[in-house]
Formats: sequence, structure tokens, C-alpha cells
Amino acid sequence: MSNNQTVTAGDEMIIRALLGGQNYDLLTPNFKFLHTTFSKTQDVLSLDIMRLRYEVYCNECHFLKATDYPDGYESDEYDDNAYHVAARNEDGRTVATARLVYADVSGKFPFESHCATYDNFVFPDRQSCAEVSRLVVDKGYRRRPGDSMQGVAKDFVEKAKVRDIPFQEDEAKGKHRRHISPQILMGMFRQMYQHSRDNGTYHWFAAMEKGLARSLDRMGFHFTKVGDETDYYGPVAVYYADLRQLSQNLKESNEFLSRWFEGEPIGFWLVLKTWVKFKLESKRKK
Repeated sequence: MSNNQTVTAGDEMIIRALLGGQNYDLLTPNFKFLHTTFSKTQDVLSLDIMRLRYEVYCNECHFLKATDYPDGYESDEYDDNAYHVAARNEDGRTVATARLVYADVSGKFPFESHCATYDNFVFPDRQSCAEVSRLVVDKGYRRRPGDSMQGVAKDFVEKAKVRDIPFQEDEAKGKHRRHISPQILMGMFRQMYQHSRDNGTYHWFAAMEKGLARSLDRMGFHFTKVGDETDYYGPVAVYYADLRQLSQNLKESNEFLSRWFEGEPIGFWLVLKTWVKFKLESKRKK
């Protein structure tokens, strides 16, 4: 088959969907997304999450002292009051994790111990809020200089747009990790969003670097900076998202992504229409 006749990974995804692969996720086909509440002694997924966090925060980035976690599991006082998500790859290995932390008994969130919001920021009802934190991706999905700790490639941060996300084309099998890492963030944020939506959480906070905020914005997850930068394991600031506004913006900008994000059915004609639009726009870029 000649180069111009090669069926891309993106094409294969669409062909499978159009042929009735209802269990095939078009946007995150390389991962399975799981969730858990925290149980250090009983839950295998919790142990996987703590091992991954230890590897990234202690051994790789040295944000935390490895000697403080002699058993090789990183956890803190916020884990028991959080909803944890994780991504497993096709080999069944946990390669990413994040959590939603709820306010403690005093009504405070973890970010408030090291970051401040602007004086004129009006805090929503804290019972309807959660903080996104401990977002890490295995180093195997961060393969080039410039990739973020969350596995987002530099070229995606700088060039990609929301409309580019559906049907992105990967490299040959075994060489595509650096291009599929946006799937990880999308899948975990979708999992946390649907949990929040179903449980009365409408507002998210996150202390993060502006590069990650830019990446999330390109994926359709818009966060607004509501505090000055501070040095907390690098330059971070407080960002805020209203999930109801996020949902509305997605509906207006990208019907396919919106329906996927909400967990709604994606019909045959929407798949076909989105694919045709994507292919036409890809040709215009060449």
C-alpha cells in the first residue's frame, strides 16, 4: 500500500465505530479509567496510585523526601477525603492518576495552605467545590524534552486546538506514547467531571503551572487564573473552573466532544460528520 493510501490510526478508530464498535472509545482507546475511594490496606488500585505518586514525587522530581515514605507508597492527610481516578494502559498498568479533594471539616482546601486567591475573588459555596490535585503521569508517557510532568507534549501545548482532539493520528504501534498522552488527561477529567456533576460539585480549583492550564484549555477544560503565582514545587497559581459553564462552552464549540464528555450517546451521523470535518481541516493544514 502506498504512503498516500495508508490507513491511519485515526481512520481505524472511525472505521471500527462506524462498523458498530459500541465499546470502543473514540477519544481514549488506549486506556481504561478507574476510580476509587482511598483504602491503603485493601484496595489494589489505591496501592497502584500511591506507588506511582511515590515514583514521580519522591524518586523522579524529588518534591517529597523518599525517606518519609519507607514503604514506597506516597499518601497524605487529604487522601481519605478525596475521589481518586487512574488510567491503566493496554497492559493493565496504572500510568496516571489524579484526585478531587473536598473541603475538610474547617471548610479549607489543600491549595489554601500555599496559594492565595485574589482579594476580590468571591469563593462559591465550599460544599459545592473540590480541588483537583496530585495529577501525575508515568514518565514513560513523557518522552521528550519540554513534555510536562502531566505528560502533555510541548507541541500540543503550543499548537493543538480543541477541534484537533477527535481522531488524532498516532505513530506506528509501539512508538505512539508521546502523542496519546492527551488521552490520559481527557479521560481522567471526564471521569472526575461526571462524578462531580452527579454529586452536586459545580466548582473546581487547582494549583497548577500555566502550561498545564493552557493544555487543559486546548482540550476544552477552561480554567481561570484567580490568584498570583507562588513557588510551590515550581511556579503555580490558583485556577478556577465553573463546571456548568465548561459544559455549556463545550456544547457550543464541539458537539462531538461535548457528548463524549457528558457520557451521552454519539450517533452514526455525528461520528461521520465529525470525521469528514476533521479530514478536510487536516488537508487544509498541509
